Amino acid sequence: MIGPGVNVYNEGTMQVLAEQGAVRFCLPGELAADSIRVMAGAGLAETEVQVFGRLPLAISARCYHARQRGWEKDSCQYACADDPDGMDLDTLYGAPFLAVNGTQTLSHTCCNLLAELDELRSMGVGHFRLSPQDTDMIAVVRLFRAVLDGEMEAEAAEEKLAELVPAMPFANGFYYGEEGMAFLAAAQGE
Repeated sequence: MIGPGVNVYNEGTMQVLAEQGAVRFCLPGELAADSIRVMAGAGLAETEVQVFGRLPLAISARCYHARQRGWEKDSCQYACADDPDGMDLDTLYGAPFLAVNGTQTLSHTCCNLLAELDELRSMGVGHFRLSPQDTDMIAVVRLFRAVLDGEMEAEAAEEKLAELVPAMPFANGFYYGEEGMAFLAAAQGE
């Protein structure tokens, strides 16, 4: 299984890795719908897309939390536990930009592809990743399951999801080929 930290951006890379034994790919969060459609449609392996949570963007050799406290990485004392959703980073002008958690760089926004689940499924995506956030994840899972099972409309589920994570803005811009932090209505992206 190949996770989103491996740069698999096209079906050629998928094929090489599938020939080496990969059976599932969790595609990088910055891929647009057109790329997902091509890769999932290639039928080379099972396809997974992250549909909720802060997106993993990079991994560092340094622990950001330990460094922020002036500690060594090897004696970090799991300082990242103090920020369960990651430590927010702002630009020099004070605008929210990214989050870091230990050695991981994450998106500032929370990926939300509730409204895109049916389209993803029609593309051949069979697995949907929910990245844990500091909220009632059981309730989050139930919302996504209800939309996937046709028991709830995506718009109603998004309202309930916003109540569960009120302090974190949603984003789906990458999916629509826009800036990653944008949140577009499904009809606008088509």
